Amino acid sequence: MIRWPTRRRSRLILGTLMVVAAGVGLVLIAYLTPLMAVRGTDIRDNGSIPADEILRVAAVPQGTPLLQVDTRAVAQRVAGIPSVESARVQRSYPSTLTITVVERVPVVIVTSGDEVHVLDRSGVSFLHYVRAQGVPPEVLKLPVLETPNPGPADPTTREAITAVAGLPESLARQVKRVSASSPVDIEFILTENRRVIWGDSDRGAEKARTLTYLLGRDAKMYNVSSPEFPAYK
Repeated sequence: MIRWPTRRRSRLILGTLMVVAAGVGLVLIAYLTPLMAVRGTDIRDNGSIPADEILRVAAVPQGTPLLQVDTRAVAQRVAGIPSVESARVQRSYPSTLTITVVERVPVVIVTSGDEVHVLDRSGVSFLHYVRAQGVPPEVLKLPVLETPNPGPADPTTREAITAVAGLPESLARQVKRVSASSPVDIEFILTENRRVIWGDSDRGAEKARTLTYLLGRDAKMYNVSSPEFPAYK
């Protein structure tokens, strides 16, 4: 009567050890052998960035066991591509590495002499052109940002870009220049040299609706800094 429970415990312990050993064996197989190795890389959400460039920067050799791939390090390398805002790397078993990128979206340009810098929604300059070498037409269609200290750390830059990025397409394509001397003093210059006093970047949707209505009036200046009390002349 005493031996049966002891035998059952022994069998339970033995069974547990066998399960653990099998689990460890599977991990070692996956980590050390090519059975679950990288045989393909799936690049997702890249539009303007060639997949070959992402693969080159990712630098993960074919045949590397998936468990040996440092996904964080790979993501950091891919995020170092100027046109990439962020990157995520995932293991897709049994043999695929998936790299998903978020590309930077051009919002405005900043000119300095013969140079043209393209800024994204965070104010990061991620593309650079020299006029003498040619600037793509789609870049030249972006609004020109005029502010004392353009850059991602500058509050005025961030507010001005937020204001532009929030415009509906019907208004955005009319904006030629954005000038801002402070975060609350944003102005747009539209086609036909029409001036828009925008103020800060708050209540952008209301301001856009008001401006859309006012543009039906023949004027050269529109003030929507307080959308409930607009003005034009």
